[in-house]
Amino acid sequence: MNAKSNHHEAARLEVLRQYQILDTEPEEAYDNLAQLAAFICGTPIALVNFIDENRQWFKAKLGLDVPEMPRNVGLSYLCQEKRDVVVVPDALADAKLATNTVVTSYPYVRFYAGVPLITPKGYMLGTLCVIDKVPRQLSQQQIKALVALSRLVINQLELRRNVSEVSLISEELITHEQGAKTQIANILESITDAFFALDQDWRFTYINSQAEGLLQKSKNQLLGKNIWEVLPALVDTKFYREYQRAIAQQVSVEFAELYPPLNGWFSVHAYPSRDGLSVYFQDITEKQQIAAALQQSEERWQLALQGNNDGIWDWNVKTNEVFFSTRWKEMLGYADHEITNHWDEWEKRVHPDDLDDVQQAFENHFAQKTPFYVTEHRLLCKDGSYKWILDRGQALWNETGDVVRMLGSHTDIAERKQAEEELKRQNLRSQLFAEITLKIRESLQLDEILQTTVNEVQKLLQADRVLMFQVWADGSGTVVQEAVLPGWPVVLGQDIFDPCFEEQGYVEKYRLGRVGAIVDIEKANIKACYREFLQNLGVKANLVVPIRVRENLWGLLIAHQCATPRQWNSFELDLLQQIANQIGIAIAQAKLLEQETQHTQELARSNAELEQFAYVASHDLQEPLRMVTSYLQLLERKYKNELDANAEQFITYAVDGARRMQSLINDLLNYSRVTSRGQPIVEVDFQTIFERAIANLKFTIEESGAIITHDPLPVIMADPSQLTQVLQNLIANAIKFRGESPLKIHIGAVKAEQTEEQLPTPHSPLPTPPNEWLFSVSDNGIGIEPQYAERIFVIFQRLHGRSKYPGTGIGLAICKKIIERHGGRIWVESKPGQGSIFYFTIPEKAGKKS
Repeated sequence: MNAKSNHHEAARLEVLRQYQILDTEPEEAYDNLAQLAAFICGTPIALVNFIDENRQWFKAKLGLDVPEMPRNVGLSYLCQEKRDVVVVPDALADAKLATNTVVTSYPYVRFYAGVPLITPKGYMLGTLCVIDKVPRQLSQQQIKALVALSRLVINQLELRRNVSEVSLISEELITHEQGAKTQIANILESITDAFFALDQDWRFTYINSQAEGLLQKSKNQLLGKNIWEVLPALVDTKFYREYQRAIAQQVSVEFAELYPPLNGWFSVHAYPSRDGLSVYFQDITEKQQIAAALQQSEERWQLALQGNNDGIWDWNVKTNEVFFSTRWKEMLGYADHEITNHWDEWEKRVHPDDLDDVQQAFENHFAQKTPFYVTEHRLLCKDGSYKWILDRGQALWNETGDVVRMLGSHTDIAERKQAEEELKRQNLRSQLFAEITLKIRESLQLDEILQTTVNEVQKLLQADRVLMFQVWADGSGTVVQEAVLPGWPVVLGQDIFDPCFEEQGYVEKYRLGRVGAIVDIEKANIKACYREFLQNLGVKANLVVPIRVRENLWGLLIAHQCATPRQWNSFELDLLQQIANQIGIAIAQAKLLEQETQHTQELARSNAELEQFAYVASHDLQEPLRMVTSYLQLLERKYKNELDANAEQFITYAVDGARRMQSLINDLLNYSRVTSRGQPIVEVDFQTIFERAIANLKFTIEESGAIITHDPLPVIMADPSQLTQVLQNLIANAIKFRGESPLKIHIGAVKAEQTEEQLPTPHSPLPTPPNEWLFSVSDNGIGIEPQYAERIFVIFQRLHGRSKYPGTGIGLAICKKIIERHGGRIWVESKPGQGSIFYFTIPEKAGKKS
């Protein structure tokens, strides 16, 4: 047997096993076929056998007692070799067969006819054979019948196998169906959706655990129960109507609805089937709440957008796609469809002068150097103008630190920018006014003021020439100040006479406030002579405002534009007009100053002459007065016993009068010497001054028993002699006007610092400036009425009769004049019977105001 045969034999045996026929119980069908074969052929023995590796197994046997035989015993191999009908009429007649075991022994075969049992696929599984112990012949009909019976055997085998396969398939189907049901159940339990199934009578046939949880009912509570009975709240709701529609129309339905008993929103998908309705549903309460919150947030956002009137942009930095809100586009004058959603739409509209700064702001924010992106820049509008925008934004970075998105807003700040520009112009104008005013206050020098004015106005207006033209009565004038850029004619100092100026009556017009502004002299409606006059000066445009002093025209403030025509704006007109007004005030003040200076000089001269006269008169009167006094005293001594009482009294009166006149002259002389013969202001210790005054009044003090005390005394700047005189006069007055109580005199001194605080003198007539020394001389004398506080400092003014308190009434006037020479003040506070306090101040740098 070769390999091919072996392979075929193995396949044959496999096919045989597939029929599962070997070693099975006898079957009536096979037995009947065997009997029918024996009947047709007239033999006592008939067999249906199947051949495996080792044996011939008899499925049906008639006339034979053994169930099987070895494969190599018998005559079946003849059919296997021939694969066709084999008929052996007499085995003994064939030498090869005569010795076969079945011939020589039981069952002693002499006749044999066999038909191979071949499957539809060509495999021979066994034989259908008839056997006799005597020789026999078969007709062709018998042989055909035997072949037909063999086909029935094969058919029976096929039927068996088919039944077996059907059975197997059925078992597999059953197994598969059970698995499928289990798998479906597992799937339904594992899905996130809740699920339940209803039959045609609306009864629950299945419910998964998710549905149990959401419906808050167990399977035991639901399975087999009608949905409308166990969940009555569903009746007449959207759930009810949609489920009914799905069944009635056999269509799937999908909806979301609130289920009030559970206070929850559910998303439902229901599918009709032959058995009823399958329902999948989810709890979307949280989703609905989030959606509602998002909707509210969106509504608030939209309201906020509408409320603040800002434009919104949302930039995808990776793709450069940008969402521009409708308001963003409207802000620039565009309709919604006129701007695409791309970065270029923004970038190409940024003013070229602003683009670098804006891009730098982006880079700084992307590098997280700034917490927010904020810029102010100009954007090109549809009408070609630029609008100022406040641009603010916030970038979003991914986990690797790259910017992926940026959101921001545009705010129209055009009005604010205009206000800022106006404020800036006002500041410039105020600055210019302040500078001019400062010049006026600092110098009051008219030339300097005018020069400053033309220089500042030229820079502020960026004009080619600014000049001051002083107008004379005949209409001619002189350029008194000029600021002109290089390259243009200089007219400073020129006397100019413009015949048109007189012909047109411009002097009167400008006096009344006329302002002239010419944008382009070539096109202006002006006299030819005036145009020619301006052309000679190289002027293309000019601006003229009058300078008036007390309703009189002093001159003109003129701005020239020589390079090109120029449109003068209202700001420039107002600025020049107000400056001209300031110049008018400055000129008026300068004239007043000049007059005041003349008056002051005249007054000083007059005072000097008066002082000189007083000094000369008092000095020259002393000698004749001294002679009169001497001779009166001589008469008194020589003729004292020769004159009557009246004559002696008259002489006494005359001597007394002469002495008082001498005192008056001496005091008057001292008074005039305060300023004319004063000593230099030097640094002096007030303690020394105090000691000198006390020494000069030594006997008077001792006689009065006065107790004099003082505070620590400072070093000051003063005329030592004069200040000694002041202190001596005040102490002497305190002694003179003492009361019944023991006299106490106190000298105080305190200094005001840089704190703007007043010195601790509650009744000072004026605030005491910082860095002044305040001295006080207080006593407990008789005091004076408050209404005389000023009078006592007037020369020759007295409050008491000479007989009670001697004196000329000039001492306090001298004190006042000395203190004023030092730049200080002197005053008194007093009440009758309670004493007096004389105050006087000495500046730290005394004499500066003198």
